[in-house]
Amino acid sequence: MRQTILTTVGALLFSTGLFAADTQLLNLVMPDAQVMAGLNVTSAKTSAFGQYLLTQIAARGGNQFDKLSAATGFDPRRDLTEVLAASPGNAGQKTGLVLAKGTFNVSQLTDAIAKDAAGKNGQGPQVTSYGGATLIYGGGKENGAVAFLGTSIALAGDLDSVKAAIDRSTQSNSISPALSAKVQALSTAEDAWAVSLEPISALAPKAPAGAAAGPGLQLNQVLNKIQAANGGVKFGSLIVLSAQATATDPASANALADVVRMLAGLLTMNAPKNAQVPQILQSLQVSTDGAVLNVSLSVSESDAEQILKMGLPVQGRTRRGDQ
Repeated sequence: MRQTILTTVGALLFSTGLFAADTQLLNLVMPDAQVMAGLNVTSAKTSAFGQYLLTQIAARGGNQFDKLSAATGFDPRRDLTEVLAASPGNAGQKTGLVLAKGTFNVSQLTDAIAKDAAGKNGQGPQVTSYGGATLIYGGGKENGAVAFLGTSIALAGDLDSVKAAIDRSTQSNSISPALSAKVQALSTAEDAWAVSLEPISALAPKAPAGAAAGPGLQLNQVLNKIQAANGGVKFGSLIVLSAQATATDPASANALADVVRMLAGLLTMNAPKNAQVPQILQSLQVSTDGAVLNVSLSVSESDAEQILKMGLPVQGRTRRGDQ
């Protein structure tokens, strides 16, 4: 495999999905977290849409997952049950954590990494012990690390954040009451969720100084009005997406609602004739309550599959103009 085992495992932990609020994982989160996301992996992958996604991953991923599982004993499709992601939220700082709960064959994984490093004259990722955890780091340009607490919890992120989380593992920790309340409510009601107590403008790339007026600048101006936001997805025969944004004031919330309605109208007008977009957008509900914008949308499982198919590349199409 072109990537090192450390990079592959770390990337899989980061990209598997958004996450559910397990108390052991929450205890590892940095106290100053402002952005979090979660997924109940078990619920997601046992849903009809989750099963469809797994078949698509198997079809398009070839035997990469099988190779990873054979080498490390880890298969995210089988071994993950819950994942949690957290960050202080400062876009200028490349810090954050992804915490996963499941079953991890740490001895087989570290043996594979040792062999990988040996084949690169010791230049690959290194395995060591830190604070009672198995810590794996190095082997690439990025300052990334993966760690295991026992065989049921995995951590991935920048090295300093991972070490800090390991230090917290022997203590009782807590996030801010405001964030904790949001996490509790969202993770109880949704299968997948995300929340930011940071203004969205602090998380999005800033428009360059002197940028000309246009859609990008207008979007940035809209984002500047959002002080906090959260959303979630509930899987079932109907996949229900919901989002909530707190604006600077009621007038700004109404302006945001108008933007959402306008975008929905544009999507409906420009959708291909055979697309399900117009039908799906009929379920869109947009409302405001003071400075809070509420948005919800329902998609049937079959329509979600069709939309996903439209965005997936066709296997074997390697040349421009191939049909």
